Amino acid sequence: MVTNAKVTVDDVKKSAASAATTVKTAAASASEATKKAVAEVKKEATAAKKTATKAKATATKKATAVKKTATKTVKKAAAKSKKAVVTTAVVQYQDREFTEAECLKKAQAQFKKDYKKETLEELNIYIKPEERKIYYVANKDRVGSVDL
Repeated sequence: MVTNAKVTVDDVKKSAASAATTVKTAAASASEATKKAVAEVKKEATAAKKTATKAKATATKKATAVKKTATKTVKKAAAKSKKAVVTTAVVQYQDREFTEAECLKKAQAQFKKDYKKETLEELNIYIKPEERKIYYVANKDRVGSVDL
């Protein structure tokens, strides 16, 4: 006969209670782990948000500084361009009248005729109304003349 193999109801209840306690402990541990993980994710999200806010503020400051610098540069350029004075030189000799601009144009045109393959980089003119001539020195070593 089997007398040792008997499982009593009390034994089953004890095993069930022990298993229930184990399950509750595991569930509590899992719940705590979940809470910790959620808290960690919230901290990381908050840190990322702060970093993004700081980056945005820095970018805004830099953009403002660049805009101010550009505005100052434009104002300086505008002030310089306003200071430019337009001048005209007119020579009157006997019955003739001619401007510096006309003389420059004539000297440039004559240079192009005389030195077709060269590029004009510098031009100095000498006006001699008594001879009715414009003499020029171009590129420091090319000379010529043209009638007024």
